[in-house]
Amino acid sequence: MKPLLLVALASFGLAGGSGPLTHEQALAAAFPKQKMASQTHYWSKEERAHVATLAGVKKVSGTATSWHVAPKQDLPPKATPKVGKQAWFDKRAVRSKAQDLMVIIDAQGKVTKIVVCRFDEPQDYRPSQKWYDQFVGETLDEDLQIGKDIHAVSGATMTARATTAAVRELLAADQVARHGAPKPKPVPAPEQD
Repeated sequence: MKPLLLVALASFGLAGGSGPLTHEQALAAAFPKQKMASQTHYWSKEERAHVATLAGVKKVSGTATSWHVAPKQDLPPKATPKVGKQAWFDKRAVRSKAQDLMVIIDAQGKVTKIVVCRFDEPQDYRPSQKWYDQFVGETLDEDLQIGKDIHAVSGATMTARATTAAVRELLAADQVARHGAPKPKPVPAPEQD
């Protein structure tokens, strides 16, 4: 009986239990045997404003980094690079300690997976993996909020809010990274009298 218990505990730690995962470990588990490349997005003023507007927040960081499969140098010489799934990371405080998430988003802007890499708050404040899995298939729209498509968690309200905000911001960042921000409309010159 003891060997089974040991295997179960070891599996729990690797599958998102209480043990922290590095970003490299999370990427390796999500994209086994695939080469990954990172891209840092330095948002212009317009892009940063657009990410914030899409996410429904006042402001966002000036940079974001995504990880994706099939970097340009690994493609055939005349191939058009297509970015499929991208992994984004978000680290933010829940109450006073950090939660570090990896959110994988496909080319259609849908969440395909959420991995909790680190959760430094007491484990009582951490929802189950089933709760995190409710984000799978979600896109950035007005229903992506607690009380609509996302269920609240009794005893983990702040975690639910922080996670939902993180997913919204990462979906917005992914959208702007793939499609850019709308071009500002030119302002017509004032008429001369």
